[in-house]
Amino acid sequence: MRDARRHACAALGVAMIGLLTAPAAPVAAQQGDTLSTLDGVYTAEQAERGKATYMRVCSECHALDYYQGTTLRAWEGAPLFDLFDVIITRMPENNPGSLRRRDYVDMMAYILELNGMPPGEQPLPSRASALRQIFFRWRSVS
Repeated sequence: MRDARRHACAALGVAMIGLLTAPAAPVAAQQGDTLSTLDGVYTAEQAERGKATYMRVCSECHALDYYQGTTLRAWEGAPLFDLFDVIITRMPENNPGSLRRRDYVDMMAYILELNGMPPGEQPLPSRASALRQIFFRWRSVS
């Protein structure tokens, strides 16, 4: 049973890489009240809660570095809602959407922290409309 679960998680991981590297066409971030992941859109406390949830729920199938680097850089210019929607509708694999919305948002904060995005004073919101106004951005490497 455990081997079957590992194989299912591995297969899902491969499928998720495809989802994570092929986001929907980015929405222009030039609109009115938009923010980017460089604007401190989550709190450190929120990321800590997200880490605890990630370790409890996600780490069996997704290594800690799963959501880091190249995989997430493919989301450049896309709204946070796009990744949130993938995670909330497909994870955990054995019971998608079963966590509280706050848990999913906290995990998003943790994913931002893993990728070097700065924390801020306000928590990452859980409303879809607010997540659609925050876009993935990375610091330029000179």
